[in-house]
Amino acid sequence: MDLATPATLERTGLVFGPTWRSFTSTQGGLVVGHLLQAAADLAGAAPRAVTAHLLGGVATGVESVVTAAADRSGRTGSIRSGLTQDRVLLASAQTLTLARPATPGIEHWAPDELPQVADGEPVELPRDYVPVAEHIEVRALGATRPLGGGTEPRLHAWARIRGVELEPLVQLGLLLDALPPSLFAVRTVPAAMPTVELTAHLARPAPEPGAWVRIDQRTVWCDADVAIDDVELRAEDGALVARGRQTRRLLGP
Repeated sequence: MDLATPATLERTGLVFGPTWRSFTSTQGGLVVGHLLQAAADLAGAAPRAVTAHLLGGVATGVESVVTAAADRSGRTGSIRSGLTQDRVLLASAQTLTLARPATPGIEHWAPDELPQVADGEPVELPRDYVPVAEHIEVRALGATRPLGGGTEPRLHAWARIRGVELEPLVQLGLLLDALPPSLFAVRTVPAAMPTVELTAHLARPAPEPGAWVRIDQRTVWCDADVAIDDVELRAEDGALVARGRQTRRLLGP
């Protein structure tokens, strides 16, 4: 093993504006993106996997502090990062890093379909519930729509960040959580389903600012308390960007 003296990083002064809110708190994917970016910056290496727990709602308009510490450094690193407000830990993540960038991969069971951005239908998410939609342009694919009362808990769309330039991994975190919960596709009224855990595996470097990413997200199972969403992100050429899975807490009726 290549173990080095643990290093640390601390970033202060981070304040999320009101347009980054999803329902009552800052969008979870954006929070995870900041934890992921901090881990990569500390390690100076490419992140390949992250598991984050969102322990409480991150308020808008309140200073956040992001920290990162190396539990293991070297060719294979493990970085622990956290976000606090008023000294209360609200999100934590463990990120796996490798000393070299991702190499071209071999993907098994890749999808046959390769829809284009032009195939998508522009959709505006309801900003009364998700003000963060101001920063996300969505073009829906297929028949399902948020709150469409369909039969399949799946959302499929092209999405890109608009009007703001974010650090690459912050943008990736935002895109991993860009669509509403997949259960919204079978509902006609919204309900609170906050993300409490998100795990992602990165297949290639994060997309360039403003790049279109195809998001295919579906609920794979749920019970009375949680719903598990799988998500897949692909570039315009069909290449896999990342795969993720998140646990949503079911709080509404």
